[in-house]
Amino acid sequence: MKKHPYLLSFLLTAVVFAVMLIMMLIRVWNPAGVLPRLDIPNMALISLVVLILEHYLSPKAPRNYVAIALLSFLTFALLPLMAGFACVHDFWKIGLVGSIVFTALTFLYTSMVSRISSGEKAVAAPIVSALGLYLAIQGFAGIFL
Repeated sequence: MKKHPYLLSFLLTAVVFAVMLIMMLIRVWNPAGVLPRLDIPNMALISLVVLILEHYLSPKAPRNYVAIALLSFLTFALLPLMAGFACVHDFWKIGLVGSIVFTALTFLYTSMVSRISSGEKAVAAPIVSALGLYLAIQGFAGIFL
């Protein structure tokens, strides 16, 4: 499975599925509980977890940004809709924003990781880079969603 061009999209689907499943189970066992919204910082957190996983599982995997954008749109639009966390009228907006966030973060994270000068010896450098991107994304909280 190494160097597979669609591993990133598969990991995104798996992580979003796991997050939606956990949120559904929390809603079943605690219906009065307050769950986090699916907004830009949370989409960025999910995206960065996926990018870190993909970096450690398959470093230097090829990227097809058109496929990444289309498959991330489908993932962010359909999985929350099927899990009951998006209404029918807004699922396209969540999918569009999720696709933009994931594709942009994929481009930025790939660029950052390729420029890490410490090489393979610095195991925590990609995680610290992802943390820096997440903190930068916090400025976009509440703008589009």
